[in-house]
Amino acid sequence: MWGKFFRGWRGAVLGTLVVLGGVASAVVTVVARRANDLELARVGAVTSLVFVVLMLVFVVPPLSRSARLEASRLDLPLRLTGGGVVFLLVFGVVAFAALNTGNNLLFLVFSILASALFVAWSAARVSLRDLAVSARFPDHIFAGEPAPVIVTLSNSKRVLPSFSIFVEARSLLDEAARPRWRFARRRHEKRPLAYFMYVPRAARAEQRVELSFPRRGHVLVTGFELSTRFPFGFFRLRRRLTARPSVDLVIYPKPRPAGDELHLLPTNAGQMTSSRRGLGYELHSLRDYLPRDDVRHVDWKATARAGRLTVREFTAEDERRVHVVFDTQMSEAAPTADAAGKGGGVKKRGAGGKGADEARAEELSERFERGVTIAASLVTHFVEERAEVRLTLGAEEGHYGAGREHLYDSLRRLALVAPAPAARAETGRAEFWERIAPPPSSAGTSFVILLTPAPPGSIPAHVWRASHVIYL
Repeated sequence: MWGKFFRGWRGAVLGTLVVLGGVASAVVTVVARRANDLELARVGAVTSLVFVVLMLVFVVPPLSRSARLEASRLDLPLRLTGGGVVFLLVFGVVAFAALNTGNNLLFLVFSILASALFVAWSAARVSLRDLAVSARFPDHIFAGEPAPVIVTLSNSKRVLPSFSIFVEARSLLDEAARPRWRFARRRHEKRPLAYFMYVPRAARAEQRVELSFPRRGHVLVTGFELSTRFPFGFFRLRRRLTARPSVDLVIYPKPRPAGDELHLLPTNAGQMTSSRRGLGYELHSLRDYLPRDDVRHVDWKATARAGRLTVREFTAEDERRVHVVFDTQMSEAAPTADAAGKGGGVKKRGAGGKGADEARAEELSERFERGVTIAASLVTHFVEERAEVRLTLGAEEGHYGAGREHLYDSLRRLALVAPAPAARAETGRAEFWERIAPPPSSAGTSFVILLTPAPPGSIPAHVWRASHVIYL
């Protein structure tokens, strides 16, 4: 604890001591000069130069980095481009030369440059004025997959068009993604949406773009940001618009294709073909048509051959149920051999790399995300195979269901799930194992797939025998 505290304040203390030493050396030099002590003044001057060099090495770089971060967090509505910096330098040189020399030609050039700045500022402001943005997002978005978004930019100006408009979406940052440093102001992140070269007056322009979200989770789009470099590209002027109402997006985890291990499970397709008649999909037999039969089951080829109406009978299918359980108590997991090797590598990197606690937290986060992806893949696979699927996420129990709506509801729950702290009491873990174990009455009709970070050997025998366990 104290070591981390001293590491955090080491730079500030060292910089303060260097500055104080430089000030003290300068004061000694001035006093010695006034007292006509040339030897002491010479020593003080040399010491002051040494402290100046130390300031350039230890004080100036951290201050410049902090100033750059502060400037980036201010998020001003005006940002200079490379061409704008060159233009302002030329503008300053011409202004200084005109004031010093009084040359009329230099004053004329200065006036032209000032007019160009005024025209650039005015044209950019007019181009961003009276614009409205709307975006239509799809109902279901998967992490890592491009989602089609329709962006509409409306220009309500009656006389003037708008040129070179770049549209970005502003969304709130999650608590985990927000900056950790003190006095951090960044609470939003921006995603590029579309670029409109020209929007006529009293008209609207529309573009279909593809937007990708790298991580699962919850995204709240609170507004949009319009920017332009029109007409000269000296600076980028921005304008923010608030979305009313805010767009609430849930990014689903991306399922992986079904592997060979899924086809080895007892509930491969979620159903088993039976030898009795029913409403399945496999052909059982052909028989004569009865008045109560559905006309859609008539086999017209067999009817033409036999000369009488013949219908198809199908086999019944015994529905199987799949219970996918995701153990979210990640902090209980013991490190595997691979993880221990990775952690050892981190420790060997020294104080400049990540600490053991940070490496452990990152490892648990990766394992948790891998478990979310596997759970999404399992649910998607069995729903597509027309099985009844139930998803349990730690203490949050679900219900059995089938079809696309149930699939999207399960994926939404997986998109918002977060790691839970490990249960300290053994009774809590025992209740969890008993809750997910299939009851004896459901033997042969229900199957549990357990995804857990618990070490092998810690799962009760009756749960382990009745489940397919995937260790994370």
